Amino acid sequence: MEKSFDHKLNTIKWIGIITMLIDHMGYFLFPQLLWMRVIGRIAFPGFLYGIIEGTKRTKNYKKYIIRLLILGVISMPITPNTLNVIFLLALFSLSIKYKKYFIVFLLLSIPVEYGVYGMLFGWGIYWMKGYNRDQGILFSIIIQFIMGVSVQAFSLMALPLFLGNIRIKLPKVSKYFFYVFYPLHQGILIFIVTWINQ
Repeated sequence: MEKSFDHKLNTIKWIGIITMLIDHMGYFLFPQLLWMRVIGRIAFPGFLYGIIEGTKRTKNYKKYIIRLLILGVISMPITPNTLNVIFLLALFSLSIKYKKYFIVFLLLSIPVEYGVYGMLFGWGIYWMKGYNRDQGILFSIIIQFIMGVSVQAFSLMALPLFLGNIRIKLPKVSKYFFYVFYPLHQGILIFIVTWINQ
């Protein structure tokens, strides 16, 4: 059982969760602290990596994608962007599962959080991981600048995590943990902000 456990993926999940929490704390509670948003840029590519692995490994893709879409809908009332990043992750998953419809999913991503940038960055990571490492890295870098130089470019800090052989033994991230944590922590942060501003 230990041999089949993917410590690398588990570590990337933990890094994604922790950096996302730091990012959202910066967004809601400490908007003046740019370093929190910079650290938070690591989260999104980490979740793109997780989607690549999840799409490949799931035994029931229909249930997998439905769970993502349900999470996106549940999170709509409490996320800054109504069409939140979960919908982007779902579209990205669909684009690598059904590659011949890539353009359709790319167009659908336009109004969604992270939009075309998120889809193309995801494909840079996908290409780096599964096809050609150097091409994927170069494409990921180019995308940052094509879409406009901003703090988002710090997302590139996550790429070494995907290339290395991380074997940190951390508690296993439950299959459903993210589905609860994503809306819950944002709801708590919104409650705190509302309470402070009363």
